[in-house]
Amino acid sequence: MEKRDFAVGRPDKAVVIAKSYPDGYLIDWHYHDFSQLVYACRGVMTVETQRDLWVIPPQRAVWIPAGVRHKVVMHGCAEMRNFYVRPDLYPQLPNESTVISVTALLRELLLHLASPQAKTLSSDVLDRLIEVTLDQFLVARHVSFNLPVASDPRLRKVCEAIAENPNHQDSLLQWAERANVSSRTLSRLFRAEIGLSFVEYRQQARLFAALILLAQGMPVTRVALEVGFTSVSAFNRLFKQSFAVTPGAFMQIELSEDR
Repeated sequence: MEKRDFAVGRPDKAVVIAKSYPDGYLIDWHYHDFSQLVYACRGVMTVETQRDLWVIPPQRAVWIPAGVRHKVVMHGCAEMRNFYVRPDLYPQLPNESTVISVTALLRELLLHLASPQAKTLSSDVLDRLIEVTLDQFLVARHVSFNLPVASDPRLRKVCEAIAENPNHQDSLLQWAERANVSSRTLSRLFRAEIGLSFVEYRQQARLFAALILLAQGMPVTRVALEVGFTSVSAFNRLFKQSFAVTPGAFMQIELSEDR
């Protein structure tokens, strides 16, 4: 799929840009002068800042304030609708990166603002649509599903290894031996730096990997086994707890053909 750019909005206030990317496309480290709501209505993105790594499915979007360096990788054929906002005009907007749950109304607003029909709208109508979109963003539910980046080199090494191979069944003690620390120390580092237990972090890493594989079209049963779950039912249960849909329903979420 070729990359397409399509922009609608008010360059002096806010702009929505529609883009399409192929599987594996990398937007390397960069930043914007505008704040940005990064939303993929189809496909999955991994978005990384200096402090966090997120995997973003179509039900969610990530807020990146102006000046924050980040990189994005596409998984599956991704359809993006990025909402850029001048930060000085809207001081009420968050000044830290965060992930929100995208409501049906917010999704439709972003899709409409990036449609060819929006180019025919008057400036007054566009202004009102931008204000409503910002209102919907500000009241959206914030969700915490990320892999924080560890600063301690011992913990960082363990976290990177788990993220790269989440299907490993090694215990906390085995990982501690590799990192040359006690299991108690490693457990304490997970809680202090990551805010998760070792088991919780591994579950997050497995779900992250699962989202990417699902976006690439892998069947649910195979995904569950590939990322380390011992049963499909356990995978389905944890996935639904985290994303409010089953893996099968997630695979059916696509951008309507008339968009």
